[in-house]
Amino acid sequence: MESVATVERPKAVRTAHSSRGRKPIGTIQSVDKTPESELMEVDEYFEILRKRVNDYYDSLQGQD
Repeated sequence: MESVATVERPKAVRTAHSSRGRKPIGTIQSVDKTPESELMEVDEYFEILRKRVNDYYDSLQGQD
């Protein structure tokens, strides 16, 4: 009979991800907000989106 050797695989080492890829607090810059007059209404946004989707769908229908 032949003996079978088993090989144990090392367990994955878990590291803390909290410090990876983050900027130190001192380097974060404040973001200026967009003026209220330049913001788009939700209804206006979805109307533009609906038009783009309909135009795209119509162009697909024309390709047949």
